[in-house]
Amino acid sequence: MFSELLLQCVSTETEIQLNSEHLEGCVCLLQALRVVQRLTRDKCSLLFSMIDSLWPPPVDPESHDGLPQSHSDRVPPPSFCYRLSIQQGHMVPVSRQAESPLYRPPVLQTLREILQDESLRFRCSFRATVVHKHILSSNAGEVEMLLFVTDPSLQTEPNTEGNGRTVAVCLSPSCLIRSSVTQALDALQQQPVLKFRDAVKEHGQIFCWDQTVIQLEPEDPSFSIPQPIILDHLGPETLPYSLCSVTGVIVAVEESTAFSWPTCSRCESCRLETREKQKGFLCLVCGAVMDEATIKMQLEVFLSCPSLTHCTVKVKLQQKTIHSLLNSTRCLEGYSVENVLGSEIGPLSTLVHVVNRSHTVWMGLEELSFDLR
Repeated sequence: MFSELLLQCVSTETEIQLNSEHLEGCVCLLQALRVVQRLTRDKCSLLFSMIDSLWPPPVDPESHDGLPQSHSDRVPPPSFCYRLSIQQGHMVPVSRQAESPLYRPPVLQTLREILQDESLRFRCSFRATVVHKHILSSNAGEVEMLLFVTDPSLQTEPNTEGNGRTVAVCLSPSCLIRSSVTQALDALQQQPVLKFRDAVKEHGQIFCWDQTVIQLEPEDPSFSIPQPIILDHLGPETLPYSLCSVTGVIVAVEESTAFSWPTCSRCESCRLETREKQKGFLCLVCGAVMDEATIKMQLEVFLSCPSLTHCTVKVKLQQKTIHSLLNSTRCLEGYSVENVLGSEIGPLSTLVHVVNRSHTVWMGLEELSFDLR
């Protein structure tokens, strides 16, 4: 019988770490158990996908002998399990030295192996380098995000099977994310390596739910990926929420959304005021005084791409690309929209936000930067 244990009074990350290290794989004596709920496949399909990944048991639970293949084939996986509650301290390892013969440690796969598996739903564990984070929604402290990841199998091996060079991993708000992982994701310029344990691949996409464990991995030279990161080229079959590389010629500018604004040259805040009786600006955030503010711009352009015919591609450009583009086309009178038309830009690293194929193909992209610091 399978059960899910809820450990009471385990609230800090340190307690979670200690329980994981001390109890995982051990034969334990459970005391003062309380049945909270009876769970079935229909109501808890994600939990049962975890159970299915552990079935059939490698040994007979009673005799600890290896199960004959014919016998294990005849035994169906459980159709129900119990959710149990237990107080802290009432789960005691019988022996810390001997690992249970029923224990199945996670088997790490490469992303290429996971993408090639055509099963409708299965659990998978892998290591991957995070190259971009995208917040999907944020509500009352719950955040749903996409992590775009890659590994050496997608970056260094020939892309002959049509797999993407990067993979989007969706983190559900119910997924527990430790502070070390959060801090690493807040400093993505370092491109952290994470271990995803018991994620779910379903209908070609990877999700992290309640039972998924995400850990920050130490630096490992054998797991490094080449720089710059290789991305797929934008094509007619490119899907929303994917990373791709695009090159094209500017054929139009979205003038309704183009604007510029002054920012602090020190902290980049836009809360500036002019100084009385003096030239220059004062930053109301950091207090910096400057003769000239740093000008930031927003610019979206339409591209004509050689690989895409009868397709509208709009890209929101980053500051570096905007300044480079405008400086190269600047005339004596200043900047002019007409001067940027016909300019070739790229290859640009982009995130595809929108793909509309209702009448003609229309794609909305945002330029990204993967520069390491």
